Amino acid sequence: MGITQPPERFVLPETAGERSVRIQGGVQSLIAAVADTIPAGVVELETRVTAIRLDEHEAVTVEAARADGKRKEFSASAVILALPPRVVVRYINFYPSLPQNVLTDLRSKPTWMGGQAKAIAVYDHPFWRESGLSGFATSWVGPLQEIHDASPERGAGALFGFFGMPAKTRHEMGEEKVLHLVREQLVRLFGPSAQNIRTLLYKDWSRDSDTAVEEDLEPLRDFSRYGQPPAAGVWEKKIIFAGTEANSSYGGHLEGALLAAERAVFEITELNNKL
Repeated sequence: MGITQPPERFVLPETAGERSVRIQGGVQSLIAAVADTIPAGVVELETRVTAIRLDEHEAVTVEAARADGKRKEFSASAVILALPPRVVVRYINFYPSLPQNVLTDLRSKPTWMGGQAKAIAVYDHPFWRESGLSGFATSWVGPLQEIHDASPERGAGALFGFFGMPAKTRHEMGEEKVLHLVREQLVRLFGPSAQNIRTLLYKDWSRDSDTAVEEDLEPLRDFSRYGQPPAAGVWEKKIIFAGTEANSSYGGHLEGALLAAERAVFEITELNNKL
C-alpha cells in the first residue's frame, strides 16, 4: 500500500497471533523489584570492564575503568557476562584469549533489536479507543512498522512503535526529521487528534555502545540462532554467558534473559559447592 492510500481497518480474529501479557507498572517495575533485593554498594556504576585475566592458579582478575579515569581490579572465582555477545568481543580483552571458535560464535550472534529504535507518543488520553480502534497497526510505508497501545490502566494514552526504517537511514536523516515523519504517520493512521502529542520519546539502540556494535546496524532478515557458545577451553566454568542471546529457546526476548540468568545461577551454585 502506498503512502497516498488511506489505511485499512481490520478486525483480527482471536487466533490471529500468540497472546502476550504486559507487566503491571511496566518492565521498569520488574527492574526496580530486582534492584531492591541487591545490598547497597554491590553495584558499581559508571564502571566498564576492560579485561579479564586468568592466572596459572585459575584465579580470575577483572580489570575495569571508571568514568573519572581511575582503574579498579576485582578478584573472582568465576565471571557471569550478561552483555550482548558482540559487545563482549568488542570491548573486553581476555588473557589468555578465548578460543577462536568461541570468538567466532560470539561475533555471529546479532544483538537482538540492537539496530532498532522505538518511538512513544504520549497523549492526554487514549483517544483512538473512542473511534473503536485498538491502537495496533502495521505498515510497510513507515517509518514505524509496528505500533501498539502502551497506555496505562487509567489516565494518559500512549502509542509506541518499532521502526521499519534501517538504522543507517535514521542516522543520515537525523532525529528531528525522523520524529516529524512519526507524527505524520500517526495522524494518517489515527486521525487529526494524533497531532496533540504531549511528549514524543525516542530511543535508538543502534547508537548505544553498551548495546550494539557496527555490525548490528544491518537489519535482521530472519530470527538468529542463539544459545550457549561452544566450550571455552581453559575458561570453561570461569566465564558464564548469561545474556538473552545465550538462551536457545527464547534468545532476544525477556524470557531468554530470565532463563539464561537461572542457568548462570545454577552453574555458579554448583561451582561454589565444589570449592
